Amino acid sequence: MAVSDAQLIRWLSHGEAKVRNVALELLTGSFAQDPSIVSAIFENWDRFGVAEAYPEFPLISFLPIQELQVSECLDRAAKMIDGRKLTDRVCRCAGKLLESVSVHAPQFFQPHLAAIGTLHASSKIFFRVSLNGLSVRSQALERPTHSLLADLNDGNESDVAIALECLYYRHEADSLIQRGLAEAASEDQRNSLASATMSLATRVPLKSFEPQLLKLIAHRDITVSDAATIGLARCRDPKTQSMIADAFPKLSRLAQLRAIEVIRRGRFPKSSELLRYLLPHGLDFSVQDAIRIAEVMLFDFESLEEWLEAYLLADEQSLGRIASAMALVEPLGHEVVPDEMTRILKLVESRKLAAP
Repeated sequence: MAVSDAQLIRWLSHGEAKVRNVALELLTGSFAQDPSIVSAIFENWDRFGVAEAYPEFPLISFLPIQELQVSECLDRAAKMIDGRKLTDRVCRCAGKLLESVSVHAPQFFQPHLAAIGTLHASSKIFFRVSLNGLSVRSQALERPTHSLLADLNDGNESDVAIALECLYYRHEADSLIQRGLAEAASEDQRNSLASATMSLATRVPLKSFEPQLLKLIAHRDITVSDAATIGLARCRDPKTQSMIADAFPKLSRLAQLRAIEVIRRGRFPKSSELLRYLLPHGLDFSVQDAIRIAEVMLFDFESLEEWLEAYLLADEQSLGRIASAMALVEPLGHEVVPDEMTRILKLVESRKLAAP
């Protein structure tokens, strides 16, 4: 079984920064939604210091902020920018906090717009957050459905995106999402609804639309295929794996690579087993190597021999790109297979020495 959310959340408080950092990267990359993730981050910022706790925090693309945590996010961000340069890591972490709040549901940040405005004016680090955009998205919550539907018919691209988001949170967007995904699949020029739907898929889990998203990972337009890949990963549904298993042999090389990314991000109990099944169906060496690297990143030490084989057969350059993730080997090994630690560390070290 792949390394679990519970294990990674526990290691957010590990004594070594490199372990904490990998745990955060895997959790956020998997779009894990556990509210204790943000609580643990705050606790460990207080314990280790903001700059030291998670050195790569400014680079994460997702943070599962809960509604009750927004006030603390804003309060912390205000303190973190005080007297600091824009390039300071602590200041950059503050920027990431406000950015993360801004991409959540409008009902999360609507009660805090005044505080966000004050914070936004206090530092240029918050340049990625549009106050006007937040205000318009919040105002849409008060608009009747017929007004939002009118925007979908004759509004500009921004109007369409805001209307679709609002209708999604009202549970009134299923037919629109269905239409948007169908239009995104077209090889012709896509309309605003298609663009808005793909953008929405990167920000919220479009549950029950996984089959349509899976078809789109093979799209020739990289903006569509990349958004579909993120959308599938966001859904985090183990049933996606069976769909990938059926479709994989018929996919193009790039689509196979995107399917592998979905499996890697998901970290489901059967993910390692699925990757081993897919290996002979990889269209070329690069795909097969990506499968091995994905298996390594699942850290399934309950299937230790298979994990070690994937690690030993993976390309050296590929291993070099995930070298920092190997910090998990020791805490995981001691927890799952303590009697094998000497052998594991020796084999892992042997590839480190061989890497360029």
